[in-house]
Amino acid sequence: MDHENYLGILLTKNGTQLYITKHIGEGASSFVYLAMDKYNKEYALKLYKNFESYCNEINKIRKILPSKYIVKLISNGQGRLQRGYSCYSFKLFNYFDTGPVEYGLFEYLKNGELQNYVFLLKKKFSEEISRKIFFDILMAVEVCHESGISHGDIKLQNIMLNSNFNLKLIDFGFSKNIKDGLISEITGSRFYNAPEMFSCATKGYVGTLSDIFSLGVVLFVLVMGFYPFDKPNITDIRYKFISKKDFSGFWKKCEQKKILTNNNNNNNSNNNSLGVSPEFKDLFEKMVCPKPDERISISEIKKHPWIQELTNYYAENEIEGKIEINKKNGNNLGKKNLSSPKKNKIKQLSHNPSFSKEEKKLEKKFENIDDNKSNHSDDSNQKISNKSNLMSFPHYLEENKNNNSQNLLQEIEIKYLKEVATRKISIDKILKEQEDDND
Repeated sequence: MDHENYLGILLTKNGTQLYITKHIGEGASSFVYLAMDKYNKEYALKLYKNFESYCNEINKIRKILPSKYIVKLISNGQGRLQRGYSCYSFKLFNYFDTGPVEYGLFEYLKNGELQNYVFLLKKKFSEEISRKIFFDILMAVEVCHESGISHGDIKLQNIMLNSNFNLKLIDFGFSKNIKDGLISEITGSRFYNAPEMFSCATKGYVGTLSDIFSLGVVLFVLVMGFYPFDKPNITDIRYKFISKKDFSGFWKKCEQKKILTNNNNNNNSNNNSLGVSPEFKDLFEKMVCPKPDERISISEIKKHPWIQELTNYYAENEIEGKIEINKKNGNNLGKKNLSSPKKNKIKQLSHNPSFSKEEKKLEKKFENIDDNKSNHSDDSNQKISNKSNLMSFPHYLEENKNNNSQNLLQEIEIKYLKEVATRKISIDKILKEQEDDND
């Protein structure tokens, strides 16, 4: 480890030293840094700006049932921040100085925000891939609601991908206890806000129902590649039609938006049609219904024709024991269905010249794992998704796609992994160019 480039060192409540290496984000209530322990294991370190924000998020996330769809809290508490070796410019270090700070230590989701996979590349997902992504997000929100928590800030920026490109919901800073009743404050982001939030001072609103509205916006962006509206207010030209339940007018406005977007991007594709299914339109319309109590519920969404096939397939395989979710660490993708392809993925990637000796050890490790008892963690594969190996990943998936054509779930997973792995390469290139321009 390069001791000269640390921004600071956090001494945790149990005496562990975490080396703060890079600033990776900032929200209304916290700073987020990439941190490493002495074993070079990476974490997302969240340092809260005040005790109230710390208590709110930590207490909520502790109540949520363990799930592979929710970011994992590693530890939390008070720590003492020591000054780093060379860089003190971040206001974090000026703000906290060297006194005790409240922190949350989370698993590091190294493949970034889902937002980048749409907007940075200016490219929407197909309905097939969107269906898989949306299903995972829906499962995350369902876990929250079953745990008695409304999220309050569902958006593409708060859906992140780990080293295996599995989706996880993060940031519970605006979450509320359902049993506390109506919410009387505006939370979240304007593109995703439910309309009832803007009259919450006098009426209040139900957090779970506003989550459904935000989910509807996420669904729309995945399939369409742009926001359905700028703000849920009748002054917004597209939302005005939604407020009147005139969805025919709404979709016509979306066609105009698509034509404008395609022209700006020099896209010569068919501009006369949105090219989306009636089932997708119907689901979106039911999720963003202006009257909260008329919105479709999560259980109804799972039965909707647009997603029902995928829902049924997951349910059937869980019943048969082919998919087993490990509730303790939330990292198992499956028993028989998915463990074998992961083992094959290691073998395929090991032929890449850039595959290190340490990574090649994984091949032997996976050969000794019984397919029926596979319980490897995300950390075991963390180093596989570097840029050079991602380059070979899509080729592997393409070669093995036909071998799994009998398995719907596996086929969807392969197509999804191929798509996001390819997009990640482009995202890394864009971000690198931006860094070079700033320098």
